[in-house]
Amino acid sequence: MNGRFSPIPWMFAAALMGFAAPVRAADGAAVSRVLKPARTIAIQHDGRVKPLESFAREALLLIADAPRWKREDPLVTVLSIAANPSAAADKEWIALPFRPLRESLGFDAKRSHVSYSDLVGGRQLMRMLPQIVEKQRRREEMTIEENEALDLYRRFVAVNDLMRGNFPIVPPVPGDAEGLWQPPGGSTGYEPERQMLLRKGWEDLLQAVRSGDEERAGLSADRLGKELRELSPAVYPPPWRLRLEAAYHQVAPFVWARSLYGAAFLAFLVGLLRRQAAWEGVGRLFLKGAFGLHLLGIGTRVILAGRPPVSNFYETMLWLPFVAVALAFWFERLYRTGFFALSAAFLGALVLLLADRLPLDPSISPIIAVLRSNLWLTIHVLTIVASYGALTLATVLAHLVGILHLSTAGKGASHPALPGLGLALYRTLQVGVVLLAAGIMLGGVWGNASWGRYWGWDPKETWALITLLWFLAVLHGRFAGWLKPAGVAAATVAGFFLLLMTYYGVSFYMVGLHSYAGGHAKPVPPLLIAYAVAELAFIVWLIAGLLRPARR
Repeated sequence: MNGRFSPIPWMFAAALMGFAAPVRAADGAAVSRVLKPARTIAIQHDGRVKPLESFAREALLLIADAPRWKREDPLVTVLSIAANPSAAADKEWIALPFRPLRESLGFDAKRSHVSYSDLVGGRQLMRMLPQIVEKQRRREEMTIEENEALDLYRRFVAVNDLMRGNFPIVPPVPGDAEGLWQPPGGSTGYEPERQMLLRKGWEDLLQAVRSGDEERAGLSADRLGKELRELSPAVYPPPWRLRLEAAYHQVAPFVWARSLYGAAFLAFLVGLLRRQAAWEGVGRLFLKGAFGLHLLGIGTRVILAGRPPVSNFYETMLWLPFVAVALAFWFERLYRTGFFALSAAFLGALVLLLADRLPLDPSISPIIAVLRSNLWLTIHVLTIVASYGALTLATVLAHLVGILHLSTAGKGASHPALPGLGLALYRTLQVGVVLLAAGIMLGGVWGNASWGRYWGWDPKETWALITLLWFLAVLHGRFAGWLKPAGVAAATVAGFFLLLMTYYGVSFYMVGLHSYAGGHAKPVPPLLIAYAVAELAFIVWLIAGLLRPARR
C-alpha cells in the first residue's frame, strides 16, 4: 500500500464535491438557456435594484426557507406563482419551521410547510396578529412563538405579492424624485401607449410560463427586457452588472469553494497519515483552487454591493474563513508544518457549509444608515472578524494538539509532532489577540464617530473585552511556562465559547447597538447545543489526560 495512490480518498472527495455542488433542476440546461433574458431583467426590491434571478432566489428563501422549491429553477417557480396564482395558492411551500406555532395554528405537528390557502382558510394567524402588533407598538418583549408568527405573516404577504403580480420592474420616469419602480400593470407615469406595451409584454411572458412554452417565454422576456431598458437608460442598471449578479448565483462560487476545501482537507489528512508528500501536493492544489474561488465570490459581492463585506452576519461568515486560510498560507511559508493548511482546509469547508445551511440572509443588501459612508466602521469590522478567523483557526489547531497529547498521555513520552504543533497554535493565538485588540480599539474610534463615545459597555464591547482578556491570559500562561501545549489547547478550546458568545450570541440573543446581524428571539439551534456538549466533553477528556500521571 505504501508509495501508491489509493482510489478511496478520491471517492470520498468526489462524494463531498457531489454533495456540496449546486442543485440543478432536471431540465436545468434547457431552462437556463431560454430564460437567460428574463434573469437579467432589473427589479427594485428591498431598497436595491437587482436582476430577477436574485429576486427569485431571495423570495423563495423567505417563503420556503430554501433557495429552490422541489429542485425547480427559482425563476420558473416565482414566475409560475404570478402566472397561475390559483394553483400556487394550494402548493405547500410556505415554511413553518417552529413546531409550537404549527400546533397553535391547528396544523399537523409534522408539517414543515403549509399553503397560502391553509393560512387563509384557517384564520388563526390573522387572529393572533393584532395582539402581536400591539406588543410591537408598545415595544414589549415578544415570545419566540410571536416572533415566528410575524415571520410566517411576512412569508404570507410575500406569496400574496407574487400572486398579485407585484413585480416592480418598470423604472421611474427620468427626473422622478422618489425613484420608485412600478409593476407593469401599475401607474408608471409613462404615456398610455408605452404602458400598454409594457403590460402586454409582461402578460405574454406570464402566458408563456403558464402554458409551459419555454421558447416563447425566452423571446417574450428578451423583448420585455429591451423595452424596459429603453424607458430610462440613465436609471436602468448597466447590462454587465445585471449579468454579473445573475452569473454569481448561477456559478455559486462559495459552494464550489467549500467542496474544494473539503477535498483539500481529505488530501492533507491522507498525506499526514501515510506520510506521503504527493498527497500534500494534491491538497495544496485543492486549497489554492478553493481560495481562488473564495476570493472570486467575495470580490464579486464587493463589486455588486459597492462596499466591503460588512453588512450582515452571512457576509462575516464569508470573511472569517477567508482570513483564516490566508493566514494559514502565510504561516505555511514560514514554518512548512502542514498543520496550518490541514486546519484551514477543514475550517473553510465547515464555515462555508454553515453559512449556507444556517438560517442567514445571503442577499446583497444595502447597508443601514448608521453604518453607511464610515471608513472606521469598515476597518473595524474587517479587523474584528479577521481576529475571529485567526482565533477560530487556533481552535482547530488546539484540537489537533489535544488529540496528539491524548494519543500519548500516560506513556511517558509526547508525540514527536507536538512541539511543532504547539508552536503553530501559539503563533496563531498571537495574531488573533493582536487583531482582536486592534479591532476593539478601532471600534472605539468608530463608536465615537457614530454615537459620540468611545466605550459604553454595550454587550458586544463587553464580551469582546472578556474574550481578549481570556486569550491574553492564555498567552501569558504559555510565555511564563505555566501552560504546556496541551494546557494551551484546553484553554483555547474553552475560550472559543467566549468567542462564540461575542460573535454569535450577542448578535442574535442580546439587545444592543451591535445587534445588526438579525433577528429577534430565536430558539437556540440544536446543532449549537450538540456542539457545546461535544466540546465540553473534549475539554474534560483533555484535562483528564493532563492530570493523568505518566508511566515510568
